[in-house]
Amino acid sequence: WLHIEPLAALYGQVGQLVRDGGVFMNADHMRHEGTPRIDAAVRAGELHAMERARADGALDWREWWGVAAKDPALAGPTARRYEIYGEHADGEMPPLDWHVATLKGAGFGEARGVWASPGDSLVLALR
Repeated sequence: WLHIEPLAALYGQVGQLVRDGGVFMNADHMRHEGTPRIDAAVRAGELHAMERARADGALDWREWWGVAAKDPALAGPTARRYEIYGEHADGEMPPLDWHVATLKGAGFGEARGVWASPGDSLVLALR
């Protein structure tokens, strides 16, 4: 759930840390090139489910982190989380192909999607 630039930077750092033959995996929301209507339908379903949950009293992402920031035990780690990751990158979802290309550019010899649901994917990279 990182913005594109910090995610690309992270992939670059991970590419330097993983040993030859090592594996890196990332699961996240990822668009799929060539299926914009399916992606839009999945997103609409997710938004509808979130609206229902909010109507039932669930906190949204920003509210949840606001509560965590006020908790004495979680305030420090929450502040550090924002220093590292910044705001939630909702809506900024590079496609699976971007993840594959960026991981290869970061020094991984191979990368590809190995699992997908309608809205999420798992990318595997081998150094």
